[in-house]
Amino acid sequence: KVMRVLDPTDGLLNIVTDPVRSYLRSRDDTVRCIVTGLTDERSGGDLYEELRRQDAKPLEHAQYDFEDEDDSAALDWQPLSTLQQQQQWQHPVKNDGKVECKKSMTSSPDATQDILSMLVGIYGSQELFVNEYRVMLADRLLSNLDFNTDREVHTLELLKLRFGESSMRQCEIMIKDLDDSKRIISNINSTIANRDGAQQQNHTDQVKPDSSATVVDAAIVSHIFWPALLQDDLKVHPKMQEHLDQFSKEYSKLKKPRKLIWLNQLGTVEVELEMDESGATPKTFTCSPIHATLISHFEDKSMWTAADLSNETNLPEKLVKKKLIYWVHNRILRCSNFENAVVYELVPLKGSSESEVRDEMESTDHIMVDEEESEDQQAKVAASAQLAEEMKVYESYVVGMLSNLGQLPLERIHNMLKMFVSGSDHKYDKTPQQLSVLLQKLCKEDKLEVGPDGMFKLLKK
Repeated sequence: KVMRVLDPTDGLLNIVTDPVRSYLRSRDDTVRCIVTGLTDERSGGDLYEELRRQDAKPLEHAQYDFEDEDDSAALDWQPLSTLQQQQQWQHPVKNDGKVECKKSMTSSPDATQDILSMLVGIYGSQELFVNEYRVMLADRLLSNLDFNTDREVHTLELLKLRFGESSMRQCEIMIKDLDDSKRIISNINSTIANRDGAQQQNHTDQVKPDSSATVVDAAIVSHIFWPALLQDDLKVHPKMQEHLDQFSKEYSKLKKPRKLIWLNQLGTVEVELEMDESGATPKTFTCSPIHATLISHFEDKSMWTAADLSNETNLPEKLVKKKLIYWVHNRILRCSNFENAVVYELVPLKGSSESEVRDEMESTDHIMVDEEESEDQQAKVAASAQLAEEMKVYESYVVGMLSNLGQLPLERIHNMLKMFVSGSDHKYDKTPQQLSVLLQKLCKEDKLEVGPDGMFKLLKK
């Protein structure tokens, strides 16, 4: 902003910020930080206010002209005026004692004071920002337990004004999925409750079930429009699976012929534990499905080894041990030695002495820190998995190019990917630096080889 006050032509700004642009392009978290600043009120600052400007215009009308010869000119391209051409060359630069006129990048009049267009101009494409927002939106929607999407709808409408409606269409469908889920689960749960009530009246001789009925809430997503989600081979406890199957059956009746595919490792579970039959107040925990599955197995028997739980849940034994620390820390389970093996068992009703409790808590403190860090770092959307899936698509194109054309330099491969992968499901929006990382990885996997002249070709075996 200060530079534009000193020099409205942006010539000085472009010269000074050129190293900053290069640095920001080299960082992996630049796009995420910018998108977070735009959409998060707590950490936004100027960027948060920038998105809400009343005089803001779409980015397609405020893009910087980077004189990129690889990109074709827009249909509404107009030549620069004589005054603008003179301004491009009026900034002197010293080079070995000589004064030269260096051509500077100029912005269109609509881009004046537009911070967002300047940040998007660092990468030259808004697709990176749209995809990053999709990933962040998916995390927020899946963490939204009350299905309230008013804030996301408001932010999406503002982004549509800047990035265009067509580019934000997938995000719009994601929010609609959550709104539809709220209506569907209300319908299904009421149907299940009415049916259970009718069965209870018809079988008065049966023991009356607990008044706190199990309720399943589900975020039903259209996987085609969502980013790649985390998928593990978690096998939930049979009692939990029974409720999920019941929900799936009712959904199939309501939305025939559709069916649900559960992502068991996502979501939260509210567990109520009764440790004895003396009428004591039960303990309530809100935890992950993995934690709920592990503690549910202790209802079947009171002592388990990590290896046995690993077989029951289809999870690695190391992960099972890490997750069990949560229940040890909350004094529900404890570790002990039984027949030369480490076992986990329910804490006795009488409890342990204070010294035993203190020693056990101290022994698990360092493990608990690792557990908390892993929970904080775990994102519901597998960004790395999504990137790997995209790279597989790009790899097939690269192999096809080199099979037909022999050997190609990095820039040629980059331009051809932009041309041929633009209309597919995985649109190519990577930078040459990111493509170089992929090609180097393929070289390490002995799929490609690169010569001293920088030409890539298939490795002959």
